[in-house]
Amino acid sequence: YFLFNSSVEARKNLLFLAQAYAESDLSKLGIQLCVTGKLKGDDYSKAVQNIVKNEPGILLTGYVDESTKLDLYLNALGLVSPSLVEGFGIPVLDSACLGMPTIASDCESHREIQAIKDFQKSVITLDTLKSRNWAAAMQAVAGLNSNLWEDAATERKRRIGRYEPLR
Repeated sequence: YFLFNSSVEARKNLLFLAQAYAESDLSKLGIQLCVTGKLKGDDYSKAVQNIVKNEPGILLTGYVDESTKLDLYLNALGLVSPSLVEGFGIPVLDSACLGMPTIASDCESHREIQAIKDFQKSVITLDTLKSRNWAAAMQAVAGLNSNLWEDAATERKRRIGRYEPLR
C-alpha cells in the first residue's frame, strides 16, 4: 500500500491523489492507497467518500494512534503527499528519515526537505498539474519495491536503522 498520512482538507489535495491512484491501476495488483486522517462533515470529505465508493483500493482508516502510524510507515511501499500548501510537511520528513520512497508535491517545504541530508535519494517532488505523472511515479515505486524488498522484515529493520541515527 501507499500511505497518505494527513488531515483530510482541500489543501492536502486528496481528490487529486485519488484520481492519480485510480489512473495507476495499482488496485488491480492488490496495492491499496491507505488514507489516515479523520474525515469531516464538509463538502470536501463528502467528495472523498464518493470517490472511495467507486475506487475499492482506497482504504480510509480515520484517525490512527502513534503506534499504528509507526506500523503504517514501516510497512508502506511509499508515502504520497500531493499538498498544495504546507507549513513544513512532517509526514514527508518522517518518510524521508526512514528512507522510504516518497512522492511529494513540489511545494517549497517539500523541496526543502528533499535537500536535507541524503533525502533526494528517496523523495521525488512533482507538480500537481497532471495526475498521470503521479500515477506513473506510484507505478515505478511499486515496481521498484517488488524487486528490492521481497522480505518485509528486512525492510522494516533498514528503516528503523535509518531512524535511530537521525534522532
